[in-house]
Formats: sequence, structure tokens, C-alpha cells
Amino acid sequence: MEKVNRPNWVRGSCIGQGSFGTVSVAVNKSDGQVFAVKVRGSETVEDGATSFRNLHLEYMPGGTVADLVKKSGTDVEESVVRLYAWCIVSALRYVHAKGIVHCDVKGKNVLLGPTAGAAKLADFGSAMEISDATPAEPRGSPLWMAPEVVRGEYQGPESDVWSLGCTVIEMFTGLPPWEDRGCETLCRIGYSGESPDIPIQLSELGRDFVNKCLRRDPIERWSCEQLLRHPFIASSSRRIRFLIHRLVACSIG
Repeated sequence: MEKVNRPNWVRGSCIGQGSFGTVSVAVNKSDGQVFAVKVRGSETVEDGATSFRNLHLEYMPGGTVADLVKKSGTDVEESVVRLYAWCIVSALRYVHAKGIVHCDVKGKNVLLGPTAGAAKLADFGSAMEISDATPAEPRGSPLWMAPEVVRGEYQGPESDVWSLGCTVIEMFTGLPPWEDRGCETLCRIGYSGESPDIPIQLSELGRDFVNKCLRRDPIERWSCEQLLRHPFIASSSRRIRFLIHRLVACSIG
């Protein structure tokens, strides 16, 4: 990513805020390019002033997949969910191959671009290396955590896959995969033997895909490589390639 010097850009309105920083829209003064800037933490320099670390990111104007139901005002079409699920699985396969566990896969961390069907996995503030798969404490958002993570036993690629299944449910319902009842819910996730309810409007293929993600034993969960071959999302790869080809053709034209 090309570095943009501070004097050459101006900060606009805030578009997101989390535990590790605030994200605002920004504009490059020289060419008018719009991007996102994330302010991560702060530090005090020698003269006593406070300085911030600005991370420049691609601007994704479509919101997040957590807002799909709210934006549509009705049930989300399964074809749309398939496209976004393919994007998430592809992103996870890539980061897992690089030895990284995301640790916080959920709807609010999947950003939507200007083109229908384009989504990107974001916010790696909780990520860790696979070699550290047993963290000192669970990372991520409790209602999307896998059972083994809640129990403090393990957090690896398989745990991301559980969170993926929860996110697919979230895309359909517009709600977290579990009802939040504090410690009672955490005990249910970690020790009850249950899994989140799968939306009844999901097709048989979709239900099978989610079930492959939500196996309580992490050894039995499908890997991202396997999930990409699942018929629920396998056809979406052709649709994504078509969209990319069309975007490239438009930009050249």
C-alpha cells in the first residue's frame, strides 16, 4: 500500500470505532482519492506531546455484513450470503496459510465494497500466530467464540471456522448467533453440547455448510480448503471472477 504523508490528506467523519482504534474517512489532497484511516492507540513523545499511529486502509463504503438485514428491510437472499461466505472463507484460507488465526470473525469485521458481492475480512487486532494456538486468555467476541476458546483450551484455524458458521447465521438473521445472557450464555457455548440455531429459511445445502462449520469437536470441522469446495459456495467463485473481470474491463475502458 502506498504511503500517504500526513500533510497531503484531510480527515473526515468517523465511520467506525472499536477497542483498538477509531476509523475515519479521509481524502488525499493531491488526487482526491478517498481512503480510510485508522488511529491505533497513542504514545507520549519526548517533548510531552501525544502522537498517534495512523494506519491507511482501503475505503469500503458498503458497511458490514452485520447490517444486511437492516439495509434490505427483509430476508437476505441466499445468493448474496453465498457470495459473502465465499469471500470470508477465501480470506481465512489465505491468512491460515500464512500462519495467522484471525480470532474475531463476525459480521462487523466483514466490510462491503462498492460492488455487489465484494467483501473483505477486516480488523486483525485480535489476530495471533498459529504457533501460539493456546493463548493466555480467549480472544475475540464471546458470542462468536468456539466452545474450545470459551473453555480456554485452544484457539486455532478451526476456531475461526466455528466463528464463520456463526457469521453466516448472523447474515441471515441480523442478530448474534446466541442470545446474550452473560455468563449463562458462555457456559452454554462452552459446555452444553449445543450449537447455534440455524435459520429455517436457509436451504439444505446452506444448512449442511453451516453444520460443517459448527461441529463442536474442532477436529471434525471442515477446513477452509474443504469449505471452498462445498456446493453451497463453490459456484460463487465463478460469480466473483466475473465481477472482477467486469471491474477491470470498466477501469481500462
